[in-house]
Amino acid sequence: MRCSLLFGVALLVLTACGKKQSPSASAAAPQRAEAPAGAPPPKYVTAAAQNAPAQNVAGEVNAFLTEQLRIFLRDKRRLPESFAELARTRLDSVPRPPEGRKWVIDSATTQVKAVAVQ
Repeated sequence: MRCSLLFGVALLVLTACGKKQSPSASAAAPQRAEAPAGAPPPKYVTAAAQNAPAQNVAGEVNAFLTEQLRIFLRDKRRLPESFAELARTRLDSVPRPPEGRKWVIDSATTQVKAVAVQ
C-alpha cells in the first residue's frame, strides 16, 4: 500500500513537472511602435499611398486593403486619420499599387482605391 502511494505521488510530480505554461497575451503578440503625433508618414507609405483620406475618388478598388480598412473601422469605430495609421495598425507591409497609381482611402465609400498619380 505504501509503495503504491509513493508510486502515485511520484507519477503525479513527474507529470506536473512536464506542464508548460502558456505565455501571456501581451508576451505572445509583439507590439508595434507608434509614431509620435504629427510625425511625417514613413517613406514606404508616401511612396505607395496618398496619406490623407479623400472623398469620392475614382479608381480601382483593392479588395484586401478595403477589407483591412473595414476591420479598422469595426475595431476603432472611426476612419484612420491617415493611410500611415491604417498601415501601422493593420498591415505587415504595404502592397505595391499598380504602375502610375497610389493607394487612397475613399472616406465616402470606405474603400481603398488605386488612383492615378497627378
